Amino acid sequence: MPTDLATTLSDWLPVIYLVISVALVYAAYYAAKVSLRKLRLRGIISRKFEETAKLLVLVVAAVIVVPAAISVLLPHPLVPIVSLSVLVIVVAVALFSVVGYISNSLSYLIVALTSIVRDGEYVRIIVDGREYEGRAMLIEGNYLILKTEPGVSVLVPYSQLLKSVVVKLSQLPLTLRIRVLKPGSSLEEIVEKVSGAIKKSRLVNKAGVSVRPIGVSEDEVVLMIETEVANPKSIDECFEDLAKILLKEIPYKISIEVVSSRGIQLA
Repeated sequence: MPTDLATTLSDWLPVIYLVISVALVYAAYYAAKVSLRKLRLRGIISRKFEETAKLLVLVVAAVIVVPAAISVLLPHPLVPIVSLSVLVIVVAVALFSVVGYISNSLSYLIVALTSIVRDGEYVRIIVDGREYEGRAMLIEGNYLILKTEPGVSVLVPYSQLLKSVVVKLSQLPLTLRIRVLKPGSSLEEIVEKVSGAIKKSRLVNKAGVSVRPIGVSEDEVVLMIETEVANPKSIDECFEDLAKILLKEIPYKISIEVVSSRGIQLA
């Protein structure tokens, strides 16, 4: 009877090893699936990243477990060596192919979790001695998008971002040039009216409003306005708000021009 049992176990041993191998692969896949789903529900990663990561975990687990199972089922002296060699080659090629992607993806998770840079923030990033300043777009992938000016973006790898100096700008300077045509009033009165209109906007720092004339003639008065946007995310809204207030409050024909906006995007 013991002999029959041993024979039966011997016959079923390959199946048992196969079942164990599949169970180990599935366990690794299931653990990764649960962890990645929690990250996706928290909004840290997207579904695309979740599916890619799950596939990667499945492949790596299979590459590790299957050669080990083969070496047990076929106890030839060369099988462990061949299996180990195949494993090393596959893992090396896979890591070499995705090392940059993995590094940037992990760096993105760190940036998102620690709020080193928040989406929509206006920041200055110093990378390898060079400064880039603009509004950050924190998107999943390999790069942080920094919109430095209308139509121009700088792509900063997330792995490089963690090595860089990040300066957060709590307020954003905005400079406008206003031409007042045929004002018919004194210069002091015009400056006072424009300054008062600017300060009516809820989106600017009222203490930082500066209005100074840079050109005065019989036909027009040119004013340079410097102010600070309280919230860098609302720079476009702030410009529109200022334009509406000025056109409504100033009893003269005026034209408004953006001189320096550091990130404003006009349609």
